[in-house]
Amino acid sequence: MRTIKKTAVSILGMITLLLLGGYIYFDQKFTPEKNYLNIENESGNIPIVWPGNHKSALLLPIHFPKDSITYYLQFDTGAAYTEFYSHSIKNLKGITVRNKLATSLFYIGKSKISSDQIKISDTGRKTDPGDSIKIIGTLGADILENRKTMINFKKNYIVFNIAHEPAEFKNNLINFKFKKRKIIIRGTLKGKEEEFLFDSGTSAYELLTNKENWQDLKLPHSKVIIEKAQSRPHILTTYTTESNHSIRLGNKDIPLHEITYVEGFSQTQYMLMKFSGMTGMLGNKIFLKNCLYIDCSQNKIGIK
Repeated sequence: MRTIKKTAVSILGMITLLLLGGYIYFDQKFTPEKNYLNIENESGNIPIVWPGNHKSALLLPIHFPKDSITYYLQFDTGAAYTEFYSHSIKNLKGITVRNKLATSLFYIGKSKISSDQIKISDTGRKTDPGDSIKIIGTLGADILENRKTMINFKKNYIVFNIAHEPAEFKNNLINFKFKKRKIIIRGTLKGKEEEFLFDSGTSAYELLTNKENWQDLKLPHSKVIIEKAQSRPHILTTYTTESNHSIRLGNKDIPLHEITYVEGFSQTQYMLMKFSGMTGMLGNKIFLKNCLYIDCSQNKIGIK
């Protein structure tokens, strides 16, 4: 009996160590490095560009000194870092690459962005003179850190590095977590408090969640649209159908017209979502009739 008890204690100890090891692994793996972006000046209104009819990406124009061409970055709040695409920045005057890092100075509106440690991903394609929209990278959540930002989906513009809180949002803010440069908002869905990740990279979707939530929130007998989606380096399959619920964020009810679940995540991504406790990711589509004010210096967000 004593031997069985000792064995049970040993197994429990091993499980505890494994869980602790898993926590440390995920904590270290998804903890971003120091923010290397230097940002000067308020940007003013930056027009949002949507390629195609489905608004599958939120693009913002940028300019390099001594280069008259307009380039674009995809704004992705789900990305911890700003990065350039290796194949898209070849021979660009405003970018110098050394040791797999880029040194650059560019402008987003009136905001001057500079860094000597911009990450480079092995993706993208060489820009062509005939391309009407030249996408050369991703603008990550590092541009939000310790700063105030307004995303006006309704009027189709963004303002970065805001000096003062806009008057229309005074006394109309709720708390959020900016954990590991991820925007996590607490809201109510079907009478239950949930946590949602705002990920502007999942632009064409309202709420991405797991299959169980999807089945619970979808309208019975509604048509399911199946599509393939790229999420580097995986090809994912999305299942989207109608919903008639709403998510309450602060004192604002945000209608949920569509619900989506995804197959094809890596095991790491699946485990991260499972252990995070989040219900899912909110994409741009759910906020297209709203204006968001995101203050990452105070961890306050407003929705109008």
